[in-house]
Parts: sequence; C-alpha cells; structure tokens
Amino acid sequence: MLQEEGRAVLGVLSALKVREVWPDEAKDFTPWLAGEADMLGEALGMDLVHWKTEAGVGRYSADLVFHEESTRRIVVVENMFDPTNHDHLGKLITYAAGLEAGYAVLVSPKFREEHRSALNWLNSISSEDFGFFGLVIEAWRIGDSQPAPRLRVEVKPDGWRRTVRAVTGESSTQMLYRRFWAEFLPALHEKHPAWGRRTPNTSGSLDFPSGRASLRYGATFCRPEGAYRLRAEAYIDTGEVETTKELFDKLSLQKARIEDAVGERLEWDPIDGKKGSRISLYFQDTIRISEEERWPEAREWLIDALGNLRDAFTPELDALAN
Repeated sequence: MLQEEGRAVLGVLSALKVREVWPDEAKDFTPWLAGEADMLGEALGMDLVHWKTEAGVGRYSADLVFHEESTRRIVVVENMFDPTNHDHLGKLITYAAGLEAGYAVLVSPKFREEHRSALNWLNSISSEDFGFFGLVIEAWRIGDSQPAPRLRVEVKPDGWRRTVRAVTGESSTQMLYRRFWAEFLPALHEKHPAWGRRTPNTSGSLDFPSGRASLRYGATFCRPEGAYRLRAEAYIDTGEVETTKELFDKLSLQKARIEDAVGERLEWDPIDGKKGSRISLYFQDTIRISEEERWPEAREWLIDALGNLRDAFTPELDALAN
C-alpha cells in the first residue's frame, strides 16, 4: 500500500457506462463474453465451456450458448445494454425452450422490478433441472486504470430449496455416492486448487473440464464385464463421430509419451460406433461404493489419477491446437 505523509494513498473507484467499454453489444460485448467462460461460470457457480455464438433458434438466434461441464446441460445467454424489457425476456424463454437448455441467463446493466419478479417467479415454478439467472454487467475503474468488468448476480434459483427437494427420495446407494463425492471434492481442490468446483451429486460419476469442449475428465464407479471398479478417464467427444475419431487417433500417436507422463499404462478405447472415445485407468482392485472403509484409499488414488491424466494430456492438446 502506498503511503504519503503517514497516510494511505487510495484511488477513487468510479463506475463506467457499459458502452464506454464495449461500444456495440453484438460486435464487442458478445464476443468478449464468449471468451470469458470462466468469469461467467464463477458468477453462476458453474464450470462453463463456450459452445456457440448466435445459435439459430427458428427465425432468431441466441446470443451465446455454453455447456455446463459437470452435467453437460446447455446454458443459454441473452445480452442487452438497455434496462431489461419484455422483448429480451421473451426471447430468452424462447431460446431456452428451443435449445432445451438447463439454465437461462439474462445479462443487462439494469433490471426493472417487473422483470426481476418474473425471473423469480419462473424459478419458483421450475423443477430442479432448470433455472433462470439475472446478471448485471458493470464496469469499474480506479483512477486512470484500465476498465474492470464485473458480473453481479441479481436473480438466481432458490438453491437451498432445490437441494432439499432433490434429496427427498434418495436411495441408500445415492446417499453413499453423495457422501463419497462430498469427501472427495474438498480433498481434490486442496491438492489441485485450479481445478473447477463441483457439487456432490447422487450418481456414480463426476465430470471435470479440460478447458476444451472436445475433451473432459471423469471419475466413475462402473461395472465393466460385471466387475465393480473405479475409473479415471479422459473422455473425447467433439459432437461428431468422425472428428472424435480423428482426435483419438492423433492422441494415440503419442501413446508412449502420454503413458510415460501418467506413470502407468492406459486403456485406449475408441468405443466404435459411438460419438465418444475413452482413455482410462482403473483402481487396482474391485471396489463398490458400499465399501466405506476403503473410501480413503480410493479417494487418494482418484485424486492422483485425475491429476496425472490432466498433466499428461494438457501439453498434447496444446500442441494439437497450435
């Protein structure tokens, strides 16, 4: 902190109009937000990957579409630089319906009370599989500094109510999965702080982003050939069978180098006839989620396995992107 005659020297924080930073909403702001999936995801509490800009929905087009990494659900975003209005709210609902989105996000510098109330009402009547968000876009500056953007949450789903409702009716196995992931995730983030946040769920698997829509990492309790196993994997899915196979084949050419980086041999499964391909390794013994006494051992292995996979694949993906 700067000092002047024994006193701290502080800058003056001033608000900017969004058009001072992004002159045109479509040409400037939308492309900028498309490249700020992490910032948008942090505001929403999700791990997002940009999917499409100006995605066609009938005669219209949604400004931005993202994928939520852990669930693969679609997140549709409608931007505007004026105070909220019926037109943009209606478009958001139309786009969400047309794209079968999991979440719908309206971005504006100012939310009128009637539109804030409308979004809250929509959340109140929606299932736990769907939610509406309202985000205020702001720009700030300290003195003569560069503008700093901020996305402030104005409206969000009632998360507490939905969590309580989602827990109702869980089976004993689902409760075990939720408990395992609840213990696993904090330990994972302690060792790998940069990895995106996840919420414990009741399924036997969790996905984690790689930073690219074509590949994600996964942790799965599975049953290959009838044996209960725990698997860590790099899962390739470009959305098309042909391009998925191309990426799998390119990575296969670096098999020796990748396995050397991981520290053990991997199972390379092109999963013929399906869109996805899998590269994985397995916990050394069979294991069922009900074997709680083995959770610490499985958790430690899984944290290391996922970290090793990411460390091995990241440079190969970077090289292919260049």
